[in-house]
Amino acid sequence: MRYRLLLFLLLGQSLLSAQEKYNAVVLEDIETFTMSSATSASLTVRRSVRVFNDAGLEDAVFQEYTDQFRTIASFKGTVARDGGKPVRIKKDDLVTVSLASGLAEDGFVNGYRPTASYPFTVTYEYTLSFRKGIASFPAFFPVSGEKVKVEKASYTLQVPAGTRIKTYTEKAGELRMQTGMTDSYQWDFPVFEGYTEESLMPSWQEMVPFVMACPVDFSYAGVSGSQGTWADVGAFCHALQKGTEALPEDVIARLKEMTASAPTDLEKIRILYDDLRERTRYVSIQLGIGGYKPFPASQVHKSGFGDCKGLSNYMQAMLHAVGIPSFYTIVNTDRERFLPGYSGIGQMNHAMLCVPLPEKSDTLWLECTHPTLPLGYRHEDVAGHDVVLVTAEGGVPVRVSAYADSLSRVFTEMDIDLSADGSAKASIRRDLYLDHTESWIGIREWKNETLRSRLTAGLSVQPQSVTLTGVQDNFRNYDGADYCPWMQVDYSFDTRQYATTGKDRLFVPANPYPMNAALQRSKRENDLVFKRGSRSRDRIRLHIPEGYQVESLPAPVSLDTEWGSLTVEAKEEGGMVTVLQDLRIRPFRESPDSYDRFRTFIRAVNKAYTAQIVLVKE
Repeated sequence: MRYRLLLFLLLGQSLLSAQEKYNAVVLEDIETFTMSSATSASLTVRRSVRVFNDAGLEDAVFQEYTDQFRTIASFKGTVARDGGKPVRIKKDDLVTVSLASGLAEDGFVNGYRPTASYPFTVTYEYTLSFRKGIASFPAFFPVSGEKVKVEKASYTLQVPAGTRIKTYTEKAGELRMQTGMTDSYQWDFPVFEGYTEESLMPSWQEMVPFVMACPVDFSYAGVSGSQGTWADVGAFCHALQKGTEALPEDVIARLKEMTASAPTDLEKIRILYDDLRERTRYVSIQLGIGGYKPFPASQVHKSGFGDCKGLSNYMQAMLHAVGIPSFYTIVNTDRERFLPGYSGIGQMNHAMLCVPLPEKSDTLWLECTHPTLPLGYRHEDVAGHDVVLVTAEGGVPVRVSAYADSLSRVFTEMDIDLSADGSAKASIRRDLYLDHTESWIGIREWKNETLRSRLTAGLSVQPQSVTLTGVQDNFRNYDGADYCPWMQVDYSFDTRQYATTGKDRLFVPANPYPMNAALQRSKRENDLVFKRGSRSRDRIRLHIPEGYQVESLPAPVSLDTEWGSLTVEAKEEGGMVTVLQDLRIRPFRESPDSYDRFRTFIRAVNKAYTAQIVLVKE
């Protein structure tokens, strides 16, 4: 009895320790994918997760996509709170949501979110059946969220003897192989202690263990393909497109009429891109076979919406109708580089369009899911990324050109008319360039509440009223490879307390939009990563109220480090104080032990941006 009590106490201490350290613990995740033929297979899963808090719940949620190619053959599970009786989960308890009801072969998301008092343990046991072909084996990611430990994980692939496969793994442990009537590949993962989310850290996909795999040669919905090379993958995608690109004759006639007077291909592309924006909308649904085949252009035209594949295919069909060649393009928006040695279509998550434009010695990359983006702009999820152009001859791997870091910048001019009682009226002009324009594109359509929230975000004083006074941009001015999107936003606000009043003094913020970056106090665990450089330059002109003079100005700063540089200048002339703050951040990737130096730099930036101007009565 005493031994059992001691064991219980030790176990309780162990669980308490885990509860303090982790959000959840994956007790086991055992998955086996058995491919019986080129067109049929099954995946069996047993996954058990102990959850300690809300942050760990996502790794305990059941979610599987099903369609005409994959179905849930069996399902059962339990939820057990500590000391409580396990509650059974049945297949009928799953919530099933249609992603494209009535539009195509329907796809569904089947999910279950456990509810119980923490801590609890949820266990799922289920089988998925695959039919009509397998282009990718199910990817194995035993964990995705932060502070989630994996105690036991194993992934097994069983394929017909002689089947060639490609694999890519991270932190997956040693591979065990067996050959015979079937070929078996098994990865038994070492214990994974989890990762901690921190600002400026690498992508979570770099942090977690996983396996991705696919057959080299395959048949999918009656279409044969290969993933030996990216050329082979492109050939498969091109074969899938056949029969989807045709538009009705009356639509083709309308497109030709629309563009008949356009003097250049660029103008024709602009007209059709505008038409795409006005006539369609993006919906995140998987239409067509398994999410690989674009939905027919004629159907997208009729319905007015589609996913990235359908809209890109539709835009390509419109361009083809007026004699402009283009290339359907597949890309991974999360990773800049292809997984080394792994030419598997399963790593791609997006489609767009590549349009060569010889008249401007340039290439247009059209984001057909977001045609409000400026024509000619390569948005930040594709600029610098590896992509595959789908051509009649096969896939062509290329890299989308990245922009120079010097183009990513925000220049702000502020005029502050300060009164002796501390109130003020402010006029602001922001010039945003490149990626900084993306989140402001829809400003003309924002409602008042959204507009006020966005214009005052980061403001250190409480505004009484905020007025947008003007918006300009060059979004329709693309004229070649040197094009950089620009937007100018003018607005004003007034406030009853811009300055803090003291005896005979006014304490005035040098910048009403201070940069005050938070710094973690705990020991840094991850590399510090800043992928692209950027610049922020603020010029603040403070009009000194009558009867006051300058007592002190912010100290000058000239700082240059491996992280970036900061220059601060302040001067008084003709009843006005001018403050110039110029911050440049360089791209970097540094080890965690460099965090103290980084923190020193950020503290200096915070101090400079939160400095004050002190005015005293004459």
